[in-house]
Amino acid sequence: MAELAHIIPASTNGPRATEGADLTESERADPTNILVLCPTCHTMIDKGYSQYPAGELRRWKERSRRARAVAFGTPQFTSRAEARAAVEPLLGANRTVFQLYGPLDDVFDDTRADQWGRHVVDTVIPNNRTLLQLLQSNRDLLTDGEKATVDIFAIHMKQLEERHLEGNWTPGSMRFPDAMNVILKGDG
Repeated sequence: MAELAHIIPASTNGPRATEGADLTESERADPTNILVLCPTCHTMIDKGYSQYPAGELRRWKERSRRARAVAFGTPQFTSRAEARAAVEPLLGANRTVFQLYGPLDDVFDDTRADQWGRHVVDTVIPNNRTLLQLLQSNRDLLTDGEKATVDIFAIHMKQLEERHLEGNWTPGSMRFPDAMNVILKGDG
């Protein structure tokens, strides 16, 4: 069971009202001013409103929004550092698979090739899909050069999937763009 709790109260004399004295009635009713809480927490924050200022409740709401985005969809980040923190483990896992089992020039090892094929399907392709979703959802954080890198990565990804999921071994597939390794590093 949940209740809709106002961060800044609907009335001008409720808990935390002084923090939003300049808000209009419609701004007080806006969903951005509403927090979903259990009845116990709703009562607790309203009775102890000095311990739960509006800023803290907004941070709770934002933390909850991000957690839901991660659990149920693709998160949108507010900084390049946050986005990099999300893509780095995926890139790292893929890099490890490639270093252990990836194709090498002039090395023809059936065991290595079998392991590569299995790990591409089980790890690399799912990670690539997540990476592409993250990068496309946060395209506004990318530089123009990084946007071009993501576009190249999308082609590489499609060709890798065609090879390993559909059996299309057409020669000339695009390799993983090295610039992906440093995507979202620095200020851009």
